[in-house]
Amino acid sequence: MLHIYLEYVRNHHYSLQNLVECKFSNPEFNKFLERCETKAACEGLTLETLLVLPMNRIPYYIITLANCLSHTPHVHVEREKLEQAKDKLEELSKIMHDEVSETEHIRANLAIERSIAEGCDVLLDVNQVLCRQ
Repeated sequence: MLHIYLEYVRNHHYSLQNLVECKFSNPEFNKFLERCETKAACEGLTLETLLVLPMNRIPYYIITLANCLSHTPHVHVEREKLEQAKDKLEELSKIMHDEVSETEHIRANLAIERSIAEGCDVLLDVNQVLCRQ
């Protein structure tokens, strides 16, 4: 199940990018989204916000497991499984953080590349990190 979250994080920026492109290129789609987002079921949340919610759940799960562990005796039969679950989620959280950081670097480089009239292929090298803007 954890690999699903990882794939979600890896593709999250593409989802947001496609959403923005669809909003700008299709006014009917934008109106449809606005109608949907005003419904009570959305609780005032935009689609962009709803797309972030799954990523926000992992830290909540880690905190919940840490709380459970603090109330679970060290000799309890389920303690080891709780610790393993917490460790896996912490590992996933670190990977998610790294993926989001890399995505932010790529976005920043793409924004700079777009502002350069002739383009600049060296900015699109994924092994480079933007140090200063």
